[in-house]
Amino acid sequence: MRKQWWTGSLAVVMSAALIAGCSGGNGTAGSGEDNGGQVTLRFSWWGGDGRHQQTLEAIEAYKQVAPNVRIEPEYQGFDGYEQKVKTQLASSTSADIMQLDVPWMEDLTQSDFFLDLSDQSELSLDEFDADFLTNFSTYNDKLVALPSGVNAYALVINKTAADALGVPTDIEWDWETIYEEGKKLHERDSSKHLLLADHGVLMQDFNKFLMQRTGEQWVQEDYTLGFTQEDAVAALTWLDEAMRAGVYQPLGEADLFYGKTEQNPKWINQEIAMISAMSSTLLPLRSVFPEDVEVITALPVIAKDAKDTAVQVRPSQLYAISAKSQHPEEAAAFLNWLLHDAEAAAILGDVRSVPASSAAQQAAVDAGKIDPAIARAVEMGLANATGLLDNALSTNSEVTSILQDSIEKVAFGRATPEQGATELIAALERKLSDLQARQ
Repeated sequence: MRKQWWTGSLAVVMSAALIAGCSGGNGTAGSGEDNGGQVTLRFSWWGGDGRHQQTLEAIEAYKQVAPNVRIEPEYQGFDGYEQKVKTQLASSTSADIMQLDVPWMEDLTQSDFFLDLSDQSELSLDEFDADFLTNFSTYNDKLVALPSGVNAYALVINKTAADALGVPTDIEWDWETIYEEGKKLHERDSSKHLLLADHGVLMQDFNKFLMQRTGEQWVQEDYTLGFTQEDAVAALTWLDEAMRAGVYQPLGEADLFYGKTEQNPKWINQEIAMISAMSSTLLPLRSVFPEDVEVITALPVIAKDAKDTAVQVRPSQLYAISAKSQHPEEAAAFLNWLLHDAEAAAILGDVRSVPASSAAQQAAVDAGKIDPAIARAVEMGLANATGLLDNALSTNSEVTSILQDSIEKVAFGRATPEQGATELIAALERKLSDLQARQ
């Protein structure tokens, strides 16, 4: 039901689109009323310059809607944002309204940090798909967050560079094809690579490889693994061989720009043709190129014999309101305007991918603010997703840190794929046993 609703509603909106062609803050959440009844709300988010600029423009526009409300922006890049939010929540100094990421929510909802948004009369929920909210916004039977947009995992391709480098862009990519094309490119010119991938992207590639091979989540909800030693060796062997063949930029280089991929000089200089990424990151990735550079999207890498496509469609980000906010009604009213209002949608456009609210989707399309490449990524994702959602355990920070360590050891040549698989499974089984015992 969830997939069908989104496919249908977005297909209409996206078709229309294609035809139409840092400041910091201190103090506790909700810093009180200024003289004259002025209410101050803090709003924190991460992103690139485009997202910052358009969000600030939206905040400025809200002054005309609610003159007595002052929105104090707190924004930065992705790197370090998660830890900052966790620290602020623990010390009761968080912003009133926070942009959050789906993988963090299982940890963050262990305590009552957030308001139950279903109790906020100023917030309209009718424009969201109910199943989408159940899957991604509801924890411990509380609606603690709302989606800022619909995000799809895709290949973001610099077509101009790909054409110049002799890389095809009109094909569906599988693991064998992307390896062969990447190897040929690097053999022609050792300074060029097909794929840009920091450790976060490598972890995604590992997960997708396993899920396509097994048709299961790599970590199951019953605290068991959804893959075997043989499966892990196969996935790590592919990554190891791709690294050695120069398909990927060396991890030591790519990780220097973790959380700020668009600043990678090889991407800026068009020496790398593509990256696996969420559709919401397309705008900053493209912003570093001259205007005549064409950037397109394609389906992510899918094995020829995949048991599940592992195509991911999820919220771009989530918005939550602090339970410590001194002005929850005003915070809910601002969030409602930000998510649904036509003026807000026209200002924000697709800086957080395609809006999740159906009213905002249509307003953004009518304003010509939906990028065709982002629209295509979301459409393709919705059409090819087969319903295998990331569960809480698979995104648990303690679990993913184990995977990161194993992948880095193989990528840097400190462990063979066989050694990496053995260590990974042993460490994961110990951690899952520990997590289960905490329940």
